[in-house]
Amino acid sequence: MLLLALTPSALAQLGPPLIPAENPITEPKRLLGKALFWDEQLSSDNTTACGTCHIPGFGGSDPRADLFGRDPGLDGVSGTADDKVGSPGVIATDAEGDYSPHPVFGLQQQITRRSASSPIGAGHFFELFWDGRAEGTFVDPETGQVSITQYGALESQAVGPIVSSVEMAWPGRTWDDVREKLERVEPLALASDLNPDLLQILGIAPSYPALFSLAFGDPEITAERIAYALATYQRTLNPDQTPWDQWVLGVPGAMTSQQMAGWQAFQNGSLRCAVCHVPPLFSDGSYRNLGLRDIAEDAGRQEVTGEFSDRGKFKTPSLRNAGLRPRFFHNADPTWSNLFLSVFFYNQGAGLFTDNKDPLLSTIFMSPQTAADITEFIGGALTDPRVEAELPPFDRPKLFSEGTQAPVVTGTGVAGSGGLVPRMIAVTPPKAGNAEFRLGLTQARGGARAVLAYRASAPGTVTGGLQAGTWFLQGSQQTLPGSGPGQGYATWRRPLPADPALVGTELWLQWRILDPQAGKGIARSPWAHVTVF
Repeated sequence: MLLLALTPSALAQLGPPLIPAENPITEPKRLLGKALFWDEQLSSDNTTACGTCHIPGFGGSDPRADLFGRDPGLDGVSGTADDKVGSPGVIATDAEGDYSPHPVFGLQQQITRRSASSPIGAGHFFELFWDGRAEGTFVDPETGQVSITQYGALESQAVGPIVSSVEMAWPGRTWDDVREKLERVEPLALASDLNPDLLQILGIAPSYPALFSLAFGDPEITAERIAYALATYQRTLNPDQTPWDQWVLGVPGAMTSQQMAGWQAFQNGSLRCAVCHVPPLFSDGSYRNLGLRDIAEDAGRQEVTGEFSDRGKFKTPSLRNAGLRPRFFHNADPTWSNLFLSVFFYNQGAGLFTDNKDPLLSTIFMSPQTAADITEFIGGALTDPRVEAELPPFDRPKLFSEGTQAPVVTGTGVAGSGGLVPRMIAVTPPKAGNAEFRLGLTQARGGARAVLAYRASAPGTVTGGLQAGTWFLQGSQQTLPGSGPGQGYATWRRPLPADPALVGTELWLQWRILDPQAGKGIARSPWAHVTVF
């Protein structure tokens, strides 16, 4: 049975997002939210912004998926079929901010267990996250009181990552910690290429208390206000200028002939595309099990509702800007890094795991040409050109992590016990005024004595050992926790003074560990080349 081929006049346009009465959109609030969203200082260690995992040019998804490893899944073994591809988060620390090995990830970046959902168009959903745990009723995490009775899913979502020890925080981070930090840092101090609207507002209000005053009438920083600002910004990311939208408005030639063929196929009742991906949002907000993975690996919606019938179900995403995403589905498996293959995946019923698989997926048959047409429709006609080009309102600053000012680890080091080369951890921004600057060590001999040495000239520029002008850093000598080869680790942390005279200072730093199995009895990490900016 074929659905009626909907004409432009029969279709609704994508309207405004859901806006809670308690949090109306205002321009000062939007700008505060935009600053917070793109500020890596919102994380405990200055390495991760909200926007780090949600890049507009990639459809609001995370282009780093699979770059720093995977969650090893239920079996705890990397490189097996149950591995999960998610977003890289922070390196595990203790509550003081010292590196502390995670039982799964060690001192590598932790990996979330699902791919990052897009914030673009998210304001149209009643619930957010793949399992829908961010609900429309928003409860203030500081007071425990209901702040928003409906349409507050974006606010509910916004407060989670900021205090998550996987995504952005040290364990036990409190909202008092977040507040204290925002009161003292310069907004977007780590970002570059700030957009005109941000430059203008920061010229008027150069501190977060001042930005909160503009947005809310006084300088108080609260979790509720942070959520309100972040949600307001995201509600303005409304991708309603795709070629399909232009076609709905009656613009001649808005879609190509192949996109039109794909649109016709998309509406074909036997293919069922439009049953779940309902225009104009191209999602019905429902939860379905595609049979992608064993339910034992991730129960999905069932984790929220506790209902057996929800096992293995995940939220139906909007297809708007899907063509910009490097990976598809909740698990971001590299198998599904190609949009055509992800469309053709539905041919003959999608995934192979049948437990609670959605019955709508049975008896779906499409030819490769039909799949190619639908792919062109989704990838082309549903892409908002402003999103692809990162033009307003989808414009953004450049993150520190995307620039060239990060510490550079260089050289090979000297192996110690177990034939392991101690690993230097150098990820925090060497920004003058950074109170969270730190360097770490892992993969060294546990129980050994270690010291962090540094020099003001590149290694090899002067012959010999520790040269004149090179000295041990105060407090860097320590006995490493752990026991045995590769089990030793350390943290050196010092605030970098907010002194303009430090800008441009170059340092080369290296961990040196007393280890009888190393050459000359000293194992060495590679060097970290740090330039203060």
